[in-house]
Amino acid sequence: MWYVIHTMSGQEQDCKLQCEKYVDGQAYQELFIPQYIAQKHFKKEWHDVKKTLFPGYLFVDTEDIGTVMEGLKKFRQYTKVLRDGELVSPITQEEQAFLSAMMDKDHIVKYSEGFLIGKTVCITQGPLRNYQGNIKNIDRHRRIARIDVPIFGRMTPVELGFGAFARLSEEEFSELKAERIQKQEQELKNSPDQVEVLTGPFKGVRGTFLYANAEQDEWTVEIDLFGVGTKVMFRRGEIRMFSDGKQDKEISNAT
Repeated sequence: MWYVIHTMSGQEQDCKLQCEKYVDGQAYQELFIPQYIAQKHFKKEWHDVKKTLFPGYLFVDTEDIGTVMEGLKKFRQYTKVLRDGELVSPITQEEQAFLSAMMDKDHIVKYSEGFLIGKTVCITQGPLRNYQGNIKNIDRHRRIARIDVPIFGRMTPVELGFGAFARLSEEEFSELKAERIQKQEQELKNSPDQVEVLTGPFKGVRGTFLYANAEQDEWTVEIDLFGVGTKVMFRRGEIRMFSDGKQDKEISNAT
């Protein structure tokens, strides 16, 4: 089970080191600080940087919270283990599942990309594609998306890395999409890996299947919509194959 240790914001790594020093290593499976990939502009370029997802919190995976708490008493760089009344309580299974799905195995939320259609955010790549309904607002200048995450028994606002490579009005996008659909029959008719999008803002647009992670149900398609090939991630049920005029052909080279 995951528990959360509340420490001072900016002191998460120090708290983790103290835990590793004073808490019996047999009492827990893992100590970790959830992070996300953002981008920072310096030296005239944008660079990937890691930031703390929940400032002031250290996560511990343990089935022996009592022993962990005994170790925590040996140093002062923590405030408390989150509690439900007077009882020590883990993060709920639903909250843990939500975070686990959003983060990779190293507990990092990867960078997402997409574009804006009017006031609508369209995610083409990255973990935010699964949580578009949680997005509250976008800061294009800082390349940040603010979303609500169910954690600590409430919806908690957090920042995640997001780059919007284009911003279009709904009219501009409709015109661009119509032009693409008009051209695609001739351009893609001989492509053995041609797919058509069945739902969402790209509905009716065709592209080329690139690769898939079937375990995660992530199917990446290249769509030429902005004059260059744009990688867009879909669920399997959101696309279908077109090959030699036959629809719904199974994608055979998934990995």
